[in-house]
Parts: sequence; structure tokens; C-alpha cells
Amino acid sequence: MSIAFFDIDGTLLPNPSLELRFFWDLFRRGKIPSGNCFHWAARVLRLGAGNLRAAALANKMYLRGLPANVLSDVEARPDLLPEFFPAAIQRVWWHALRGDAVVLVSGTLVPLAEMAKAALERELLWRGVEANISVLATKIEVNGGLCTGTVRGMPMFGRTKALAIRGLASARGIALEQCSAYGDHDLDCWMLASVGDAFAVNPSPSLCRVAQLHGWRVVDWQPFRAADRASRFSMEG
Repeated sequence: MSIAFFDIDGTLLPNPSLELRFFWDLFRRGKIPSGNCFHWAARVLRLGAGNLRAAALANKMYLRGLPANVLSDVEARPDLLPEFFPAAIQRVWWHALRGDAVVLVSGTLVPLAEMAKAALERELLWRGVEANISVLATKIEVNGGLCTGTVRGMPMFGRTKALAIRGLASARGIALEQCSAYGDHDLDCWMLASVGDAFAVNPSPSLCRVAQLHGWRVVDWQPFRAADRASRFSMEG
């Protein structure tokens, strides 16, 4: 048995990221106080001298003081989830069909990753494969029923992804050399370097250079075309 590790944003799903979609949904509905936006931006600028994306992933100040149920409510918001890349679904199905465990490893918040997991499990079930997908994602600290804006533990990106998949594989008694990983950004490099079969999906320029250096496979996964969607819906009907 093997494990296939998949990043979510930009790998299984088209950008913008799930968390950015979540942020703008809360903002449009007036759920985020203006002060939170200021604190979020200030922290990004303070932490982001080396890598703005990493600083943004580690910073959840926009949620400070919001009731924790804003996170659980995402389960009832399927409109926040875009369609998976068709090739991504096909690849996950291929892994599940041959008995590999599938794990989503993402810097997004756990409830958003769980929403993607549930949708992906439904896609697999529609294709005749029942799978229980696991999730490794970023947890938010909650105190007295309110989000503190602070990450609980370590945010799930960069080296933390590599440590997390190493721990999970070890707990299941599976060598990482037998595993696969899929990512789209240079922050996924550590995860990709940890496995025996690495795929750079729609890679950023920096990840593309690293992939060429290490001999990782580079793949291009595109969104549904209108013709693909029409064909799929006619089949479902």
C-alpha cells in the first residue's frame, strides 16, 4: 500500500484559494470588522519580508473575535468550492482504485479542507470507488467560542508539510519512498522532496526550476471546459 499526498489550492482546485474565497465571502457579508483587516495586513507586512505567501498562510487575524461557528458553517456553503480540475479527479481516482490512501495536505483551514475532502469523496463515489480521504491542514485557535486569529500548532505549509506527511506515513508503517505527492508552489518543495514520486502541478516558475533540477514530473491540469461540463451533466442525467 502507498499514500498519495495532494495539495489543494492550485493543485486539485483552481485559484483563487479556498481561504481567499472564504475571506471575501465573510467580508462581503460584513462579518469581518475593519480593524481585523488592518491587523491582518500589518502582521503580513511584519512577517512577510522573506515570503509574503508564507506570511499570509500563517496569519489568521481576519478571524479574530469571530464566533467559531463561522468555520463550521462552511459545510453548508458548497458555492465556496470551485470545480476540481478534471485531471486531478482522474488522478485521485486512479490512486484510490489501486488501493492507495489519499491525503489532502494544505495550508488552508481545516474546515475548508474538510469541505474539499467531502466533495472529492463524492466525486470518487460517483465513479464507483468508496474512499475515506484524510486531511492535514491548518487549525485555528478557539477560546470561549471565539476565534483568536492565532494558528493552533504550526500552519500547514513548507517544512511543516514534510514533517506532517513523514509522521503520518511512519504511523501507518509506510515508507515515504513508496509514496506520491502533488503540489503547485515552491512552498510544496519540502513535501515533494520527501516522497519517491513527485509531481509539480501547474507549477510556479520557481517550483518548475526545482522540479527540473530534481527530475520531478511536471503536469498541466486545466479547469473544466464548457463542453466537458455539458458532457458530464448529460451523463449524470
